Amino acid sequence: MRLFLASIVLAGSNLILQAQQPAAQPVQAPAAPQADQPALRVTARSVVIDVIVTNNGKPVTGLKKDAFTVTEANAPQTISFFEENTPTPSPQSVQIPKMPTDVFTNFSPFPEPPAVNILLLDALNTNTDNQGWAHKQALQFLKTAKPGNRMAIFSMDLGLHFIQGFNDDPAVLMAALNNKKNNEVANVGALTSHSEVLNQQNMAGMMSQSVGNGGTAASAGMISAFNQFMNENNLAQNIDRMQVTLENLQRLASFLQGFPGRKNIIWFAERPPGIFVVNSGGLGGVQTGNPALGDQMSRTLAMLAAARAAIYPVEPTGTSVNGVYTAENIVSPSNSSPSQMTGLGSAVVQQMNAEDQARNGDQANAQIMADQSGGRAFANINSLADIIDKITSTSSNFYTIAYTPTNANMDGNFRNIEVKVAGAKYQLAYRRGYFAVDDALPGSSLAVRSQELQKLNQKTPGAVDPLLPFMDLGMPQSEQILYKLRVYPAQAGTPAVASNPAPNAPPDITPGKDKTAYKIDFAIDTSDLALTPAPDGSHKGKVNITLVVYDRYGNIVNHEEHLVDLSFPPDAWAAIQKAGVQLHAQLAVPTKGNYWLRTGILDRSSHKVGTMEIPLGSVVPLQQAAK
Repeated sequence: MRLFLASIVLAGSNLILQAQQPAAQPVQAPAAPQADQPALRVTARSVVIDVIVTNNGKPVTGLKKDAFTVTEANAPQTISFFEENTPTPSPQSVQIPKMPTDVFTNFSPFPEPPAVNILLLDALNTNTDNQGWAHKQALQFLKTAKPGNRMAIFSMDLGLHFIQGFNDDPAVLMAALNNKKNNEVANVGALTSHSEVLNQQNMAGMMSQSVGNGGTAASAGMISAFNQFMNENNLAQNIDRMQVTLENLQRLASFLQGFPGRKNIIWFAERPPGIFVVNSGGLGGVQTGNPALGDQMSRTLAMLAAARAAIYPVEPTGTSVNGVYTAENIVSPSNSSPSQMTGLGSAVVQQMNAEDQARNGDQANAQIMADQSGGRAFANINSLADIIDKITSTSSNFYTIAYTPTNANMDGNFRNIEVKVAGAKYQLAYRRGYFAVDDALPGSSLAVRSQELQKLNQKTPGAVDPLLPFMDLGMPQSEQILYKLRVYPAQAGTPAVASNPAPNAPPDITPGKDKTAYKIDFAIDTSDLALTPAPDGSHKGKVNITLVVYDRYGNIVNHEEHLVDLSFPPDAWAAIQKAGVQLHAQLAVPTKGNYWLRTGILDRSSHKVGTMEIPLGSVVPLQQAAK
């Protein structure tokens, strides 16, 4: 790259507040029809399916459109779009550019992948003793992963938490996951642990213990009431847990709709939501045994389908022994004879059967969710790192099929999809149906958002930042405009004073004792900007600059928008072409907490966009950088 970061800001390119300049217009916003002109609106509803075709575990490539047939609710469909997706070959001897301390770039040597991966570490549905193992295995995978495998990392407990946005560099992903603020074991308490189940069973056993004269330690009515109370409490706890889980998955699906392509959600969860599928005459759906949860599950699967997201549930426990053989298990003294210990009707055997049924049920639920979304479930495997590697290496070969349903009625019903491939007996992985609701349309949530933003901009011109669609936390970085950032902080509670400030630089800010001021220097490649040459040899242009600081929950803690008038005299143009267009900004960020800075640049003439996202935790403090 031709850019380097100078220590000064060139005069003539200072940031100007948007409020002082003509209002920014949304990128390629469609013009509103005049009130006296009729508007023709055509709605085309398309169903998009990603199909992975394998033969004995190996991807099958080179298939043609004619080899595929699709039916929806037993009705044949006409394929309107067909595309084979294969991993893009990486350039030879690719290396991630190494930047100086506190200097970052949005340049990546890797091509756009056909599919991206999301690592979801679930503390809500995983016991605390297994969370650490899943975290360790994820780090083990990243330690040996090759650059170019684009991945993002999220965690889940009572909310959905951001750890690292999409990045091609496993070192960046590993650093984020290693951050002490991101690797804490969460004890949510929403999942009934194995030890709690054993304690409940042992308590019931002690209550049933014989005390002589044919009696027991507790009356039959008291034992029955205790068991009923614990069952109802466990059921209510499970319903609450599943409700929160589905809400978190919906948030993740909304985020993933923000960009095209297939997404693989590698979900480390010990106990995924319990569902089962009902099929009847080509129609079907999902059921949970609870009407409210059933509606939420339907909406969740619809949103995942709209985002083209496939779920790969991974059981983090690996191969584990039955709880009967663990040290935590206490056998009731009343079970002393061999028949009571090992007989078919003994309490010990009943306990083992109940645990096996629960584990089998969890694995079946995981498989159903995988089948419904086009993914695959993994269980009883100790090397979780190998599972991640297998998913990421085999899910980039797939076929994208689209069709317009012959039944255009969005009646809310579930519609089964069946895909067949002529030739050998291939194994197919694809989502098995969808709900005929607007949530299932590709990019549906984005369409609603776009409509609302367009209405707001029509009502109040300039109210909508044109970079807004590109500034969501964790989105893949855009490289249409290449640039570098130098981010450096001042000491907490002091102004962010530059060592060599520009003559027309904006005044320094004093953030307060509980915040840190950060200075941000931009260096933008002039070849990516549409700067117009004037007859006098000067060059002019306009760019939008947006800076957003997020916390780990996705909340915005600081936000700035700028409209910058660029004007470079002839005698400075040669130096600017060499050094790049240099701009300066500053932000105040809370001192305590984990935060991410996302920046964006929009060229107003070409509509090219460049974005970059960095964890502020990776910015080296001034004292350490000086050593």
